[in-house]
Amino acid sequence: MIPDGEIYSAVMNKLEFEPSISSRDITIAIHDGVVTLGGKVGSYFERRAAEKAVSNVVGVKAVANELEVKLPEYFKLNDVEIARLALAALNANMVIPKGQIKVTVENGRITLHGTVSWWFERRCAERAVRDLIGVTGVNNHIVIKPSVASKDVKNEITKEFARNAEIDARRIKVETEGSRVVLKGSVRSAAEMKEAARAVWSVSGVEEVDNQLSLTRE
Repeated sequence: MIPDGEIYSAVMNKLEFEPSISSRDITIAIHDGVVTLGGKVGSYFERRAAEKAVSNVVGVKAVANELEVKLPEYFKLNDVEIARLALAALNANMVIPKGQIKVTVENGRITLHGTVSWWFERRCAERAVRDLIGVTGVNNHIVIKPSVASKDVKNEITKEFARNAEIDARRIKVETEGSRVVLKGSVRSAAEMKEAARAVWSVSGVEEVDNQLSLTRE
């Protein structure tokens, strides 16, 4: 196990040299490999970039992102303006089903509602609005409609794991409960854990993923 002190130094260096992060008001705390990010950043994009950068550091098991988005005055819009921009962005995206996503905005935070058939459609909807000017956060409440049987979901996930060079399928057990997927077993890195979850979400019919994978190092 990598000591927290070494992880702390690696995380600080990663944040300092990450070009997408300009804020120097980020604080970090580490306990048993779990990193908590605190402080303020100037955009929702930067908040996500910080979390992504830290999660890729060797030894980091999980990230608790408590960063506050403090927009500069020239980036601030009222909620009505943000809602209009969000709807325009959704309608301009050819991947997102038209008329199925509703938008609400409160204090710059966008909430998405509606139903889609695929996880990538849900993800595309969030990506379409998250970097708009004035946005301080996104709540994605879009529901994925089940479209295949539970046994077919499991078979497709197993095949996807076998095709993915970044995943050691022998270490992972897949269980399905309707459209809910449970992952058990172990992975060798946080990146592999994330890739396993991404592979599951790429399968049609998946509505929920319970990632119980543990991180082990050989």
